[in-house]
Amino acid sequence: MVRVWLHTFFLISLLLVSQLARADVSEVTATVDRNPVTANQSFVLTVTVDGDVGNDSFSPSKLLKDFVVGRTSVSRQTSMINGRLSKQTRFTTVLIPQAAGEYKIPEITIGGVSSQPITIEVLEAGSSQEKEQETAFLEAQVDSEQVYLQQPITYVARLFLAADLNKGNLVPPEAENADVQQIGRDEESTQMVNGRRYKVYQRVYQITPSKSGPLSITGARFDGEVFTQGQRSIFSSFSNTQPVSTIAETIDVNVKPVPANWQGHWLPSELVSISQSVSPEQETYTVGEPLTISYMLTAIGVKPEQLPEIKPEFPDTVRVYPDGDETDQFTRNGVVISQKTVSFAIVPNQPGPLSIPALEVPWFNTKTGLAASAETDDLKFSVAMAEGMQAIPEGNQPSGAAAPQKQSAEEKPVEPAKPSVALVWWQQSWFVALLGLIILASLATNLFLLMRRQSLSEGAVEETSKTAHQLNKDKLWREFQQACSKNDAHAAQIALLEWANRYFNRTFNSLTELSQYLSIQSSCAALQKSLYQPGSSSWREGKKLYKDVKSSLERLSDTTEDNVLPELYGRK
Repeated sequence: MVRVWLHTFFLISLLLVSQLARADVSEVTATVDRNPVTANQSFVLTVTVDGDVGNDSFSPSKLLKDFVVGRTSVSRQTSMINGRLSKQTRFTTVLIPQAAGEYKIPEITIGGVSSQPITIEVLEAGSSQEKEQETAFLEAQVDSEQVYLQQPITYVARLFLAADLNKGNLVPPEAENADVQQIGRDEESTQMVNGRRYKVYQRVYQITPSKSGPLSITGARFDGEVFTQGQRSIFSSFSNTQPVSTIAETIDVNVKPVPANWQGHWLPSELVSISQSVSPEQETYTVGEPLTISYMLTAIGVKPEQLPEIKPEFPDTVRVYPDGDETDQFTRNGVVISQKTVSFAIVPNQPGPLSIPALEVPWFNTKTGLAASAETDDLKFSVAMAEGMQAIPEGNQPSGAAAPQKQSAEEKPVEPAKPSVALVWWQQSWFVALLGLIILASLATNLFLLMRRQSLSEGAVEETSKTAHQLNKDKLWREFQQACSKNDAHAAQIALLEWANRYFNRTFNSLTELSQYLSIQSSCAALQKSLYQPGSSSWREGKKLYKDVKSSLERLSDTTEDNVLPELYGRK
């Protein structure tokens, strides 16, 4: 029974509180800060409620049909007059009309009390009658209303404020099938407009259309607060700032398609250039020693991703290793500049003249409407053979072989005169005696050489075996072995060259030279690729390089002993 009475009491209390709250709203008033107003310029709607109501009591969503609705702020004030406590709630909303005409703000009902409707007259944008009274307005312009596909449009937005700015936000322009991005930094200045001083804030955007045809650019929009000129009372909690919003006019642009006869990468720009550099810069290079050729492509008014790939043509007499590329974008005097730098490490593998053809990059000049091209000069070098290196023979014919000579059809053999019988007998006897002496001398020489070769061979096998077994104690060999085991390309290159120079008692200036000497071109080419091509897959052929060097040493030593060199990896 007690619970029933408590429940009933609770319901009655809620009804009484709701009635008191409803009765607490005595009046609702709606006002605007000015009338008439200008299209695309904001005005402030203020709804004042005599009573303390919640923040969600007023919703401006019903006004979206005729106006762009900005943010709504809420403030409250409590006062004591003649011993009577009074409360007041104020809703402030920024509205922006987008077209001229006559519009109505309907009655606003809060707590069962409604305001009077308001009729708003909206003038054409740019009307001098209203511009003299504007606290804020936006102007926008583009550098061209006729552009080609992917040709950037420079959009400049200028915000004029006749009051001190408390806070604000400038929303970028919008356009379908186009990329919009801010470029550079904001600029501030002052300007007199119709006898009134304004602070001017300028911001530049780059709009790049991705589709040909008509392009409609919805103007940039500003939402913020400015300080009012009135003094704030210490007994009032209402803010001394005023919200303000404004939208720039919509701009229509025509985007022309790519010319029908255009071929290759499409690069519309005002100016494109390309340069090249060589490092180290010298007149003569050596076979096997790398040099770097870098190309820098610069274009005005485009984004880095619009720049084409740089693909120079290199002759077959060099190995080419791409050394990565870099892109950059910066603004200079309000102009966007994009750059791409591409480097190639090349290793000459043949002596003689080396020529790198000129590089040509086609582009479309948006100022003249004609095709253009950026070009480099061709590069010419001289490549010399390193000391101790041998050039690869051009053919398989032995150097000492003589080509058979054809007998002329007109030449006739001359028959020799017949010798006498005595002369023939004497020549035969002398020839037999001489032949016998030659045979005896040849047998004696061969016997001596055979005995000598056997002695030298036994000594060479013993010395070679001894030298090979000492590799385990060689510090440089162990470093080479460890580098191959860890697949450390840089350490393997250094250790191999240092070990080979000391082991063979000669100077190898490059891996190319050593690879020719040991006949391990394939393994050294894979090592060079990992060294001269950063960003490529890591080197995983250490085991193969070690085994190839080992096999080459065994061939050079001409020995039949097995397992002379220590194994890099354990046997299975």
